[in-house]
Amino acid sequence: MEKERRQLEQETALGILPVMPEERRYGFWDAALILSGYCIATWSYTQGAYLATLVGFRQLLVGAFAGAIFILLLYQLPVVLSARYGIDIWIWLRAVFGDRGVKGMTLLIIAVNFPWYAVCGELFASSMGNLAGMAGIPVSDAGHKLLGLLCVGGGSLIALKGLGPITWSTRLLVPALLAAGGIAAAVAVTQVPASVIWDYVPTHPRYRDPLMAYAASVEANFAFVITLVGGMAQVPRLARTERGGYLAGVVGQGISGSCFVVLGAVMAIATEYATGTMSEDPTVMMAVLQVPVLAWTSLMLVAFANVGTQAVGSYLYGVMLQSTFRRAGYGKIVAVLGFYAGALCLWGGIQEHFGAFLTLGSCVYGPLAGLLFADFFLVRNGRLAFRSAYGMKGHEAYRYTGGFQLVGCFCLAAGMAASLLVYDPVGGVIHHRFLFLLTPTGLSFLTSGLLYCFLCSLPPVRRYVRKDLEERPDPKAFDRFREPPRQNLFAMPFLWLGCWLMTRRAGLAIRKTGMKGVKPPFLVLGTHHSFTDFYVTPLALFPRRANYVSELEGFEAFGEWYYRQAGCLGTRKFVDDFALIQNIRRVMKRRGILVLYPEARYANVGTSSRLPEAVAKLVKVLKVPVVTLNMKGNYLQSPIWNTRPRREVRLEAELSLTVSGAEAQSLSAEEIWNRLSEALSYDEYRWQREKKMAVTVPWRAEGLHMPLYQCRRCGTPFQMGSRGDRLFCRHCGASWVMDEYGTLTAEGDGERMEIPDWYEWERETVIREIWEGRYGLDCAVEVEALPNAVNFISCGRGRLVHGKTGFDLTFSHYQDGKERTVHFPAISMTSIHTEYNYRGKGQCVVLSVLDDSYFLFPLEEDGFNATRIQFAVEELYERAKERR
Repeated sequence: MEKERRQLEQETALGILPVMPEERRYGFWDAALILSGYCIATWSYTQGAYLATLVGFRQLLVGAFAGAIFILLLYQLPVVLSARYGIDIWIWLRAVFGDRGVKGMTLLIIAVNFPWYAVCGELFASSMGNLAGMAGIPVSDAGHKLLGLLCVGGGSLIALKGLGPITWSTRLLVPALLAAGGIAAAVAVTQVPASVIWDYVPTHPRYRDPLMAYAASVEANFAFVITLVGGMAQVPRLARTERGGYLAGVVGQGISGSCFVVLGAVMAIATEYATGTMSEDPTVMMAVLQVPVLAWTSLMLVAFANVGTQAVGSYLYGVMLQSTFRRAGYGKIVAVLGFYAGALCLWGGIQEHFGAFLTLGSCVYGPLAGLLFADFFLVRNGRLAFRSAYGMKGHEAYRYTGGFQLVGCFCLAAGMAASLLVYDPVGGVIHHRFLFLLTPTGLSFLTSGLLYCFLCSLPPVRRYVRKDLEERPDPKAFDRFREPPRQNLFAMPFLWLGCWLMTRRAGLAIRKTGMKGVKPPFLVLGTHHSFTDFYVTPLALFPRRANYVSELEGFEAFGEWYYRQAGCLGTRKFVDDFALIQNIRRVMKRRGILVLYPEARYANVGTSSRLPEAVAKLVKVLKVPVVTLNMKGNYLQSPIWNTRPRREVRLEAELSLTVSGAEAQSLSAEEIWNRLSEALSYDEYRWQREKKMAVTVPWRAEGLHMPLYQCRRCGTPFQMGSRGDRLFCRHCGASWVMDEYGTLTAEGDGERMEIPDWYEWERETVIREIWEGRYGLDCAVEVEALPNAVNFISCGRGRLVHGKTGFDLTFSHYQDGKERTVHFPAISMTSIHTEYNYRGKGQCVVLSVLDDSYFLFPLEEDGFNATRIQFAVEELYERAKERR
């Protein structure tokens, strides 16, 4: 007894069974037989009789098998997780609904679905009553109810013993039931001509339209099978293989269950032929059609099949409930389930409302199956944060709003509403004929699943739902070689409208020079000031579509699917990415437009960066025209050091043909570089003064100390600060006021200073430090890796060293947890990606290799400034290039 008790506790505790491969106990056939026993209940006969009122036998035969197997092949796929890890799907559903949400979902399912087991009790009582009647013993109404309670009690007692007794009983019972069903079918065929069954069509069909009738029969098959989804994983999680666990559900429920549904239809048709009345009670069918000995045998088998089904159902739902209500005892849960089924047996009206229970259950199960499928395969890609799923201390990825994952709950409600809007399951009324062809179950499955995928693709929603990425990150590298799609044609009107709305207030003016007659393929090189660039560029190219080279962090922030629909090519900054070159050539080959922002970084102080020589070499390789887009005002409107919008700033852009196709072939790379450098040169503050465009916001200087990190008066670095319209030094007390046109005036002596001049003075200071051998960086950093478009992965504390040979980054890598040092040679980096307040985390620099980007945040502010590091990287590159 003690051994059985411990085994049962192991089977049911939190929905976990032994997960080690050598501890798995079920092969395919064992699992299939148990699940067959779950399906082969007398309600299968009732289902068959119901289908016979909808369609002819041939349609019924095809629909019963094809409908059941189709929906099972789809919704059973998530049991792969259960077979792989040995857990119940209700553990996974904590990620879909939240801890409290899954409790509510469990109770809802029990309420709408467990009445089936009261049907078992009713049919057991009916079978035993018929047997008693054959023996001449009448059974009273009270006796009928007592027999129903006996079935419920017997099944509950078997369930309390665990899967061992259930396994052995089903090994004997299921083959016997199949044999009995075969005998019953043979008897039915011999009692009536085979043509009567084969050519059967309902005399008084429920629906006059044959198409609606067939759709209703398919819906009935979907609903009949999909109501098993709540307990679909408890047996497959014990399977030795994932394939065995998956196929056991398909075969056990799809083939065995459908056989008995068809058998029920055959017997119902035969009963109608023999008596003139179609019965839904299998015990009546058998008593009417079979010879006494076979009737006794089959009635006995069917009667005790209900006890077996009650046992399997009580076990499956008991485990499901305990995986949700972890503190409740398994025995108490089975007792409560038995009490619920027993109360319904005493009520006595469960068979009358069987159809309503079936269809109402599918209203819940259809959306549930859709959510489970979408979350498992499309949103979480088969990855679950188990520590959070089990509520372990310190792991709260699935702690959502008040215990409810609002997105999943909303999508479930939307799926249920879609089903009910199309079909009234109680009255049997079709509200929308066209959508009914999808079936209410299929429609609710699609509605909840697709809506969930769409909402989870939105960045804010994705971050809310996928908090588990911090615990269980996705390390798979981004596919750099994937061919970029063209911009989605259907999305372009919305894209252009959005860009126009974002630039409308700023009065964007676009001038085009030399663009007449220029047709794709061509390359567009744009200046890079701020995120506003991405609003201006599509309007400048209107009405043409284009592809855009984008850094991978944009894919992560806004969603890979959306970025690809916008035609973006993913890459990493300041690396030699030959996959990018390959994709650019693909765009040119298909006569497209490729937009590239060669500075690869927002302007720090509104001035252009040095154009990489590689851009001119790319033009020589592509041999296509080059169009330049020099934008004005984008930086002034939202500078990188303080992105709050300055609404007084106007926007301009000039789109010009700078290098023709013929010139791309005839000019040297140096000549092309000189021409492009001139076309892409800009100084935002000089343009502001020329336009006499005042920026009067009182906080216009806040954040300016990030690029202007070194005091111009005393020369002390890292002590600058800013507030309102003032820039000041904490070391010597010097301060400057920023006027409406971006000029700095010293308080005291009135010395005037332009921001770009201060910036270049800092650059010269760093260059001098390098030449004198005084430059160096050695600091502790927080390392966050970005391997793909899905998630950042924390690598903890690291150390960053920068010197004349380049960078050395030492940290514990997320792939194996081992400490390693990655070297980034000076010659490999023309510049570096810098941020002043990246996603609210402060300054950072980014070092990249082909399949990873490392975002480095200083743990000690003293001695670290992104601008200073950028100056050093650019100078060390030039020195390394000279030495080559």
